[in-house]
Amino acid sequence: MMKLRQPVKGGLVAYLIAFAVVFVSVPASAIFTEGKQNPVMPWSLTALGLTAIVLGVMLAADLRGSTRAYASMIKDHKPMGVDYSKSFFANPTFIRIFGAMFAFIGIGFVVSSTLVASQMS
Repeated sequence: MMKLRQPVKGGLVAYLIAFAVVFVSVPASAIFTEGKQNPVMPWSLTALGLTAIVLGVMLAADLRGSTRAYASMIKDHKPMGVDYSKSFFANPTFIRIFGAMFAFIGIGFVVSSTLVASQMS
């Protein structure tokens, strides 16, 4: 992750923080609200969607060479001993497609959380 440029590295950290907050808040709201709708839930899902949109756009637009750095990171790092250096996953084109799809998923999160929030009021 040290090879990534700063805007993408910051976006990735922000996304991981938002994901952790949602990961903890979903079961916590189910346990502590006991059948009531939690008003914090749409906000946390919106934050997750917005960070996904920002990170996806950064990767799709190859901001400051982030796509090539991400592909290089995949080539050099061998998770669980698997070599992805010759795989399509280590190709900058795949990273751009992944970024675009990640942005679309983020839009879906924002739209769905907006619909949930409108039903709550």
